[in-house]
Parts: sequence; C-alpha cells; structure tokens
Amino acid sequence: MVLAGIKKSTGLTVSVEDIAREHSSRSLLSQYLAIGESCFNYAVSWSRQSRLFRPKDIQNFDDLKDAVRHGVNNMIDESKR
Repeated sequence: MVLAGIKKSTGLTVSVEDIAREHSSRSLLSQYLAIGESCFNYAVSWSRQSRLFRPKDIQNFDDLKDAVRHGVNNMIDESKR
C-alpha cells in the first residue's frame, strides 16, 4: 500500500522490469502491486466516507499545490476506469 500511495501522490512507479527478470516473476510482482493499489483505493474510499477523516484546510501555497495535484491525480485515475 505504501508503494501505491507513492504512485498516487507523485506519479512514481516501481520499475517491475528492472526488479524481476523472468516473465513469471514480473507477472507475480505486477499482481502484488495491483493488490496493493486496490487496498489503497479501498482505504481511501473508506476514509472519505468516514466521519473520522476530513480534508485538510488550504492555508498556504503548498497546501494549494497539494490539493490541485490530488485533484488532477483523481481525474486521471477515474479516466482510466
């Protein structure tokens, strides 16, 4: 899930081809990463519906950049579905 969070927030992704040489190893690693992304997406969805979490208030320029980046990443993710 940590790798999924890194991918979601920065766009950086694990280079499966550089880690695993054999096709079966790459396939297994890709499936593992996909499960992590699914778990991350579920946790985010649950958090959005929970009253225990709330969006961070925008108080400075860095907060604004993070909010815009988050919105753009969400639009990209939804367009892939």
